[in-house]
Amino acid sequence: MRRLFWGLAAVLLVSWVPLQAKLSVSPVIIEAEQVKAGQSFAVLLRQEGQKPLELELSWALFDQDPAGSVVLLEDPDSVKRAEGLLAVEPSRLVVQPGESVEVAVRVLQADFQQLYAALLVRPVRSGPPTRLAVLFLLSTGQQRPRVGVAAWERSGKALTLTLENSGLSHGLWEGELLLFDAAGQLGETRRVQSGLVLPGRCRGLEVSLPGWVENVEIRPLQLGEGP
Repeated sequence: MRRLFWGLAAVLLVSWVPLQAKLSVSPVIIEAEQVKAGQSFAVLLRQEGQKPLELELSWALFDQDPAGSVVLLEDPDSVKRAEGLLAVEPSRLVVQPGESVEVAVRVLQADFQQLYAALLVRPVRSGPPTRLAVLFLLSTGQQRPRVGVAAWERSGKALTLTLENSGLSHGLWEGELLLFDAAGQLGETRRVQSGLVLPGRCRGLEVSLPGWVENVEIRPLQLGEGP
């Protein structure tokens, strides 16, 4: 599963995370299975500015909209749940210019199957709010995703797939498009891959088609997850 997420950070970190140019976090996604209470994860904060930067770290949950974008859940119940399951130390600190500081995230309780939490890193200062986020995709077991094509539509030179995850874990869809010309001849086989789909969620995938394509056959590369 780990291979699914490298390269997806740009998809997950969307407009609600305006980057503070002189501060970076690493990694931006932490994904783990069979998580236990007491387990720890390290997050590195790097400051390239010219002045000391005071930071505040806090928690939220996150979800996904139909476009596949991350949606922060910062209502009191979501924040309380995240804070009851995860802790970060320190939660407030000052990072000097050119300094890298490691903070530790600890699992307080593991009474969940899946947890989608965001560690928010905010500079403590006046002015427009800015923040970075580290996304945690954690599971206590080895539940599998089941991402399939729920619907598809062709409009001109674009094919739009609606992908649905009916499984118990996050995952993505991989498949092949068999492109046929007007004579019924196979002209191209194209491999496609969606972005991340959370359990119980749908997202769209749009693929541009060559002008000569008359018919398209969708073939999943995951057993039992067809259109």
